[in-house]
Amino acid sequence: MLTLLALMGCSEYALNSKDDVQAGRDSDVVLGECGFEYTDAAQLEVQESCVPEPVVGSWTPVIEWTTSITGDAYTTPAIGNLTDDNGDGLVNSEDTPDVVVANTTGVIFALNGSDGSFLWSAGNFGAEPASPAIGDVNGDGRPDVVGAGSGGTGAFDGSTGSPLWSVSSVPAGRSAICGAVGLYDLEGDGTVEVVVGNLVLNGADGGRRFVGAYGAGAGHSYAGAMGVAADIDQDGVLEVVTGNALYDPNGNVIWHNGRSDGFVAVGNFDSDSKGEIVVADQGTLRLQDDDGTVLWELRNFTGGTIGPPTIADFDNDGMPEIGVAGNNVYRVVEHDGTPSWRRTVEDQSSGFTGSAVFDFEGDGIAEVVYADESSVWVFDGATGEPKLKDGRHSSATCSEYPAIADVDGDGHAEIIYTSSAYTGSTSGVTVIGDAGDTWQSARPVWNQHGYSVTHVDADSLVVSNPDTNWLEFNTFRSGDVLAGQQGELADLITEIQDVCELCDENRAVLSYRIGNQGLSPVETPMSVMVTGVVPGGQVELAQVEVEEFIDVGMWTASLTVELDITGLDLRALVLSVDHDRAVGECDDDNNSETWSDGICQ
Repeated sequence: MLTLLALMGCSEYALNSKDDVQAGRDSDVVLGECGFEYTDAAQLEVQESCVPEPVVGSWTPVIEWTTSITGDAYTTPAIGNLTDDNGDGLVNSEDTPDVVVANTTGVIFALNGSDGSFLWSAGNFGAEPASPAIGDVNGDGRPDVVGAGSGGTGAFDGSTGSPLWSVSSVPAGRSAICGAVGLYDLEGDGTVEVVVGNLVLNGADGGRRFVGAYGAGAGHSYAGAMGVAADIDQDGVLEVVTGNALYDPNGNVIWHNGRSDGFVAVGNFDSDSKGEIVVADQGTLRLQDDDGTVLWELRNFTGGTIGPPTIADFDNDGMPEIGVAGNNVYRVVEHDGTPSWRRTVEDQSSGFTGSAVFDFEGDGIAEVVYADESSVWVFDGATGEPKLKDGRHSSATCSEYPAIADVDGDGHAEIIYTSSAYTGSTSGVTVIGDAGDTWQSARPVWNQHGYSVTHVDADSLVVSNPDTNWLEFNTFRSGDVLAGQQGELADLITEIQDVCELCDENRAVLSYRIGNQGLSPVETPMSVMVTGVVPGGQVELAQVEVEEFIDVGMWTASLTVELDITGLDLRALVLSVDHDRAVGECDDDNNSETWSDGICQ
């Protein structure tokens, strides 16, 4: 088992705790039989140039690929890594992302993200199914796929589509038709739960944990159950969030405010650290505090229907806005409920589609991506002026919206959307990119309808004890990883201090520290990966999370990571910090260091 140690050495070496050691020392102390020299936190030189130079891309959208699938589709695409494309035996962010959608009869399709080629299809969840999700539900370290609909809920191996489990469980009160699957580790115990509205299942086997007594996160009279999970009250565990109720991980009702249910998004709209809940139901939009109190409400905001809300800083004013769609309209409202802009669209069918937000050009102004019955729209986030109207789209519309991710691994964002032959003949999945490949970089993952940046890592794995998204990014259904971090940025570097070779025990312990030579402190947990250089390639030895506040111009105190080196011919070690690019940095290319000496040679 690969473990990040809190002490300077292996746990078997009976070392004193860090506090005990520090309390009695006047200088550096050699700890344990590994002989490591512990170093305290220390200063380092700040790079005053660590301010992002704006590189504004062009706006030349083109279709990169389109693929038809049997039965059409109008679900939100899930993007993540499902297959080992580079042959290293791992499924992670080094592979090409893949696309997962459900067709109109509830069959799940997996496609290669680079060209749309078919990988597998599986399941049958009934007409107008929920949007599927990607994440490791059975704990084998490889992403799986979970789908749902009126016919129940089921999980599939991400690489092959082989069934993992299938149950007849469905949410209560509102149908999973046009709903969404969410994957979360509610209690932070390393096991993943499946959330479909107010239904919560164990990810490992589909066993039912609970069905909530009140809301299901649905803003339509019969369909669209899509509860989400977030640590609203900041107590260290995630709650299941619906329009009128908050449930703890065991299904106990934390509060029920007696209001109607609705589609939800979570963000921060006041000065405290707790989350606020945006609720959209039957044309009405409201903001609720962490205890369910209604802070403001806009009645008949989008006519008789309304879709799932999107939260982002649409206009770069430093405050979050909310975007929603309804019958024939898309509207944006300020954080305090003041209406901003509106645009006429074409949706007379469901009237409860969603949207996504991303700053494609890197000019500080986000774009809103939305698809109606006949067109894919891209609106200027500040003004609502159309930047794209692609009429080659066709959809009967459910609750779907286009996803935004680096779907082909080229380092740039793409728009991924589904179509069904309704107003036209287009069907299947389509990807739009920039003709000049100048759009900003995006994560290789958009794993579910209720997407936020921190709940899933770059390897498409659900994060246990995730950083609170609204305290860092304050977005929901947005892929901008630099949202709220304009201006000065951090710059992480690392230093390997020593390596302890315990060859007889097939172990090694690496001592290192992390520095921040940028102009912004690092407050979020960061990933650290150790890979070994072996004949013919590299092998991953450890991936751990470091929860350290690193101030501007500071090194951390010494850290260690233990490595299992059984049977490996290790020629070198490579240590990389912020492997999944969760920290906004001015330079992502200086995050690694190599220990060139062979290990147990």
